[in-house]
Amino acid sequence: MILLGDRVPMFKLRAHRGLLLSAVLVLIMGGLLSLYFFSEDAYTTGASRGSLFLILTIGAFIMLVIAATARFWFKHLWHHRPGYKRG
Repeated sequence: MILLGDRVPMFKLRAHRGLLLSAVLVLIMGGLLSLYFFSEDAYTTGASRGSLFLILTIGAFIMLVIAATARFWFKHLWHHRPGYKRG
């Protein structure tokens, strides 16, 4: 907290842009990679690799979206206003 001093940072109720951008990039790159493996000969291991990469891509995408929107999962973080008096 040395960088902030005695101040508390202002938290806004919106999704984290960097994590959402990385989720979209993971979805695009994983989708393209799985399509590449699906386009290989279906009788080889290409189809199973494509399915594996598609499952991993969807899993990583879901985890990144959950991490980006984590503030929405906790209701006590929704109504924080400057000047809010406790007690």
